[in-house]
Amino acid sequence: MKRGFVLISTLALIVILSFIILILSRTIYTDTLRTTLFATSLEKRIEIINYESFLVDTLIDNSLLNRNLLLAESELNFTIQSKFPDLSIALEDYSTCFNLNSLVKPFQNINVKNEEHGKLFTNLLTLSEIDKNLHNELLDRIYDSLDDDSLPETFGAEDLYYISNGNLSLNPDQLYFHKSQIKNVGMLDGESLSRIYSDLCAVPTKDIEFNVNSLQGSNTKVFLALFPDINLNDIEKIILNRPLNGYITYKNLIDLTGIDSSKLDKSFIIFKPNFIKINYLMNLEGQIFNFVSLLSLKRGNFVVYRSLSR
Repeated sequence: MKRGFVLISTLALIVILSFIILILSRTIYTDTLRTTLFATSLEKRIEIINYESFLVDTLIDNSLLNRNLLLAESELNFTIQSKFPDLSIALEDYSTCFNLNSLVKPFQNINVKNEEHGKLFTNLLTLSEIDKNLHNELLDRIYDSLDDDSLPETFGAEDLYYISNGNLSLNPDQLYFHKSQIKNVGMLDGESLSRIYSDLCAVPTKDIEFNVNSLQGSNTKVFLALFPDINLNDIEKIILNRPLNGYITYKNLIDLTGIDSSKLDKSFIIFKPNFIKINYLMNLEGQIFNFVSLLSLKRGNFVVYRSLSR
């Protein structure tokens, strides 16, 4: 009886140990596979980064593609997949959002608030249905986080305010690197921020620019904020009358749409993007890797930033 019990116990122990070994083996295999895939993805990303100069040069040199990003996206995906079969890209025009850095302007050797652009930002806040009681304070806090002086605006806050409040992050007196820095001023709750966040960007320029050839429903609110005399009927004319190769000049835009030129500030209108965001999607053996590059469409030092997520 004892021998039978010992035999059964031994067999049970062997089964348990075999199961544990199987689990450990599968875990080691899975971890090894993940490590291998991650290493492969890094190698691919380095190859792709080296390939980005070709993408930038293509968009700069081809006027048809840089005035029609949907066509550019299709053409570039066709070209890319001959070299990287597991990769696809999506292009996002960063010349159709409200650039937070445009809220300051150069004065002598420093950046000071740009009140004219501030009025346009207030238009965007109104169109986004942000509480009007917050407009002045929000704008002044953004001014103070961007300008180079240490004097707070009427409703603003400079460094000492952020240092004394442990729940807020200190904003350096310099241009924003990313639009998420607007969260640091601590003025908008999650719901209010969600109404405006997709309309914002932060690019390394203090100019206001809108690429009229990328005007569409998703960026209409920004266009209306920048050109307050424009109405939805005018926007419809711009979109419907836009040629396949895009508008080429301001006169071409006015001639084809019949819009009163006094409604459009010529200095804000551009016809090809100055900044684009490339969203990469790479599929390696069923594992999806997302990464992005924000690029300036100029030769040489064209990288604004890169990130491993969208």
